[in-house]
Formats: sequence, structure tokens, C-alpha cells
Amino acid sequence: MKTMEERLRENRRRVRARRLRALFFLVLAVALFGGTWHFVHRPQFAFGVLRIHGTDQITEDQILRMGGSQRPVNLFRLSRSAILKGLRGDVRVEKAEASYRLGVPPELHIYVTERVPVLYVQAGYGDYAKLDGQGLVLDVTDGIKDASVPRLTGLRVANVFTGDTVESDETKEVLRFLQKLSPEAKQHVAELCVDSNHKLVLRMDYGFPVMLGPVNELAGKSELFMTVYDEMKGKNIQALYMDLEYSKPYVRLKDSAVEQQRLEMAQRERQEQKAQQEKRERLRAEQAKEAAAQAAKPKG
Repeated sequence: MKTMEERLRENRRRVRARRLRALFFLVLAVALFGGTWHFVHRPQFAFGVLRIHGTDQITEDQILRMGGSQRPVNLFRLSRSAILKGLRGDVRVEKAEASYRLGVPPELHIYVTERVPVLYVQAGYGDYAKLDGQGLVLDVTDGIKDASVPRLTGLRVANVFTGDTVESDETKEVLRFLQKLSPEAKQHVAELCVDSNHKLVLRMDYGFPVMLGPVNELAGKSELFMTVYDEMKGKNIQALYMDLEYSKPYVRLKDSAVEQQRLEMAQRERQEQKAQQEKRERLRAEQAKEAAAQAAKPKG
């Protein structure tokens, strides 16, 4: 039989063997993890898909650089927080979100809401500042680069740079007016002008000017403008100008339009008179027919 001391020595050997095996497997796991980590983080390793929504200005390569990576796409090397920080610091971006979507392959979706340019206004040195609805300067150019964005004349803002916010009260009032118009109406605004009396005149891309009154009294004018715009939409109205300075709109028609309107009214009157005449003649004919029928009946 084994002595107590022999059994103790044998137990200690078994414990040491178990500890050595555990240490071996631990070192092996760490080595495998480290090797795998190093392998999947290599620049040449491709893993996952990057999808960008809501922008055609920011490219996939730019997103990859923001996330600290490069092609091919490797989601292990991409930092979502760095991407969001880069996007939210871009003056073109109003809002940015990101989320992972598990699958084969996994995907990282980037959602971008771009700032919408609303107005060009002339800056201090003759350049043009392109503004969004809050007066943020999206770009400063030496001319009008985007024909779909109207320009404001008669006002000039101080020297500004991309990322600045315009502080001019009159410019802010004009922006507030524009922001309340429908997207369709905005598309037809070609130019806005503040005259020497600080009154705003709006010119549509298809013709006549619209006088809106003092810039500091534009509250409620956007609703009035939209009411008149919706009423006149689709009608071939030949006008010299439209005056919305007061609560009741006034449209001054061109002389040719006035003459055309007079002729159309006269023609409608003639048509109505003719219809009444024909109605009276039919009535007389019916009465004569009835009288003849009565006369033809034999007398009893």
C-alpha cells in the first residue's frame, strides 16, 4: 500500500500537470486570438460591406478615410465613432447615423442627411455665399454655381467663410420666408431683391415680379403668397406684377391681357344672349304647336 507521503506527492504531480495543461491551452488560445486579430486587421483583408444612404457628395473612399481605413472594406478596421465624428463635422451634413446589420456578409449602414442650399447672397469682396435655411454658409464661390438656388440682391453680408453663420437680420427674415414655401414654389423662385426702401421683391422664373413689402414685415407673407400661388398655378395669367404688400392681393394685368379678358367676357355675354334667344324661340314654337293642336280638336 502507498504511504500517505507517496499519495501526497502523486496528487501534487496531478495538480501540476493540470495546471501545465491549462497554461498551455491558455497560451495557445491567446496566440490563436492574437494571430486571428492580426490577420483580420490586415489592410489587405476584406470583410463586410459598407452602404451609404442619403448623399452623393460623400464617397465610400472618404467614409473609409474618416474611419481610419482604406480599400478593401474591412469592418474590423473601421471605426464607426470616427466616421460619425467626421461626418458631423462636415458642413455639408445636417445629421448622420450609423448602424450594423448582421448577415452574410455583415453590413455597416451610414445614413446621411445633407444640408439643403436655399439662397445665394453676395459677400464682402463680391463673392457669393451659399446658405442653408438657418443661414449657415455651405460654400463661398466667385459666382452662382447652382442655377436651382435663387440669389438675393440688394443686400450684402460681411466677409464670411464656409462654416460661418450669417448674422444679418434682413437675410434671416428672407430665409424664414423661403423656408415656409412649398418645395414646388421654391423651384420657381429665380431671384429676390431688396430695394432702396428695404422692401422685398420676388421674381418667379416664368415672369412677373411679386412685391412683398418691407423685409421686417414678412411674417405671414409666405402663407399669403402660397394661397395666391396655388390659385394661379397652371393658369396662363399675363400680369405686369403682383402686389402682396397688403392683406388683399392685387394683380396688375398687361394691357393685352386686359383686352383679351374684355373680349372673353364679351364673347361669354354673346353666347349667353344667344342661348337665351334660342330658349325663347323654342318656348314660342312649343306654345304655337299647342295652340294649333287645341284649334284642331273638334268642338262638341
